[in-house]
Amino acid sequence: MTTRKWLWMLALCCFFGAHRLKAQSISIEGAPAETGYNSGSVATLRATLRGVSGDVAGYIVFAEIQYLGTTGVSSVQLDPQPDSKPGEVRLAGEWLIPSQAPTGIYGVTLRVVDRSSEEVLAERKIRGFAVYRKLARIARLSLDKTFYSVGEPIQCEVVLENLTERDLKDLRVEFSNANYPWISLFATEGGSSAQPAENPELAIRVMRDHLDLDAGSRVMIPMMPAGTATFLQGQQVAVLGAGGPARHEKLPPPEVDTYTVAVWNADRSVLYDMQFTTPTVVRPVDRDLPKPYSRNFAHPYNSEIDFVKYRQFYPPGHVSPAITVDHTRTLYQPGDKVVLRVTVENRGKEAETSLTLRAKIKGPSGRQFEAQTHKVIDDLPSGGTHAFEYDVWEIPASQPPGIYSVTLTTESGGKQQAETVTEIAVNSLPASLLVVSPHEDDEYSYAGLIRAAVEAGMPVRAVILTSGDVGACEIYYSKPCGPNEAREFGLVRMEETAEALEHIGLARDKLTFLGLPDGGSGAIWSPHIDAAYPFLSIYLATDHAPYENVLKPNLPFARKPVVDLIKQIITEFRPAMIATTHPDERHVDHRVTNWFVLKACQELWREKHIDPATVVLADDAYGAGGFKPAPYRYGKMTVFASGEASALKEEMRWLYQSQGGNMAEGMRQTFRELPREEHHLRILDWQEHAGWNE
Repeated sequence: MTTRKWLWMLALCCFFGAHRLKAQSISIEGAPAETGYNSGSVATLRATLRGVSGDVAGYIVFAEIQYLGTTGVSSVQLDPQPDSKPGEVRLAGEWLIPSQAPTGIYGVTLRVVDRSSEEVLAERKIRGFAVYRKLARIARLSLDKTFYSVGEPIQCEVVLENLTERDLKDLRVEFSNANYPWISLFATEGGSSAQPAENPELAIRVMRDHLDLDAGSRVMIPMMPAGTATFLQGQQVAVLGAGGPARHEKLPPPEVDTYTVAVWNADRSVLYDMQFTTPTVVRPVDRDLPKPYSRNFAHPYNSEIDFVKYRQFYPPGHVSPAITVDHTRTLYQPGDKVVLRVTVENRGKEAETSLTLRAKIKGPSGRQFEAQTHKVIDDLPSGGTHAFEYDVWEIPASQPPGIYSVTLTTESGGKQQAETVTEIAVNSLPASLLVVSPHEDDEYSYAGLIRAAVEAGMPVRAVILTSGDVGACEIYYSKPCGPNEAREFGLVRMEETAEALEHIGLARDKLTFLGLPDGGSGAIWSPHIDAAYPFLSIYLATDHAPYENVLKPNLPFARKPVVDLIKQIITEFRPAMIATTHPDERHVDHRVTNWFVLKACQELWREKHIDPATVVLADDAYGAGGFKPAPYRYGKMTVFASGEASALKEEMRWLYQSQGGNMAEGMRQTFRELPREEHHLRILDWQEHAGWNE
């Protein structure tokens, strides 16, 4: 090789090596200026380019925008901004969102290109943004005052805004004590077949009917009587499944209440917007005490603060520091071997270096028997500790389910040194479990069953259908929620559920979200059946799932796509048991979750893609409403939980902070008070009655 050729090749290597080094040193990061935009508006994208050298004009930065689930891409060039710093270039660009752009979630990828070589030097996927279509909103909502005596009229003023370029005709504006329009105001006693009764305290009042709202205009409904102050505590929890506990005083104490204003079309088939009032204090004319607190606080009244129970969780004598039991596993099945991980301490005299650990087991019938073996620990000096596994009991296959207490004692020199009691529970469990819930926190109803399956090492998966974007959104932000706040609040609730399930042992990768709209399941079931005709949700203001972290981003808010996705989940996971909600619940998301699941199961059964022996459970959280009951037959099922598993379930509830976790923590229970049973219903004939609700 000649010297000239060698020098030429060396120069090329240096050039391309330097070019690769230059590309490797460049980095790009950024985000949309907002988490979401109304269709027809301008989306602003910002980025920061670092590691640049030489003339900035040698680089081009693009933002590639893609509606997730499609292949089409819109490209926007980002321009350098004057506030850039040495070695760092700040960029921004705008994308005019078409007025008819599909609503949902859009992904964004930033790409840095060398202008001369057109080589891509850096690329990064950044947080996406949602496109929503909000048609009308309550621009302002105010009451005449904060403090009301019982029976006093509540006056309300409302300002409505049309956000579209077309007139909105024949609107209906309602005022209600009830909070959520999609929860039935009927209550029944003695089951769903009982005669429903209306609750006048939760009545709906029409503030304005046949209201027209011109394109882009605002209309004010001046201060007017809209409702009557009344005590709602107890009424709300009885009817809505939420609110303060029922009270039985002859003269009820003052309480904190909020009210709802909703904007509908004439036949109440389209809900345009809904907003909550600021909190009010309702009290008797001659009673100011006790001072009430809203759900932002741990207790509704200071008189309900307990100053005793928190000091001692376990009852006296229940546990001993000389015998410590690892409670990682306390839930078993018939046929399992109960192996306890125990640490003992020798509290005997110096000459007593041998300890004997014995166990007695007491069943739900009260019968007590000794463990088949005892454990002898030799050469354990006084004050010394020893950790080991103790084979306590091989549970017979015929052993009935229930709660069993295990009393452990240590002896030395023929005398008992210490005693501690632990609990185990025995349940017959399925081979695998799928829990399908409407909102983030509804899986709590099956927490004992989930924990039992997790401890047994069985496959478990949890699916949450809606994002829970409405429930307490205003409380979380301390202001009315628009589409961006609602969507982000959905992410808050998703994280709460992930943390809550992790607390009882279910890993995050076993949790799936679908991202349906809170309160929209009824409309999705009917009339929005086909993907071509999706439901436009009230708070999210989208008709497709606007989340990147869900199973199928931009899932259409329509019955068929939802049922098909649930069928896909069931087919891939093949659960032996499916646990979901009751088909008659007053909350529309709860009952329709059951309808989605059973329709998916019934279609799979007809297609021979599901085992007909699959067990389907229903759980009743809100109670039945005043509508046609489901035709299914039910059998009772009880899940038993040890005290330690019940404690995990109680702690799990605290993690749903946006859903009153602070109040649940304020009402914590002691070990003895914790419930040891979960009661569910087995749907015996789920394969039958297809189409009863269509």
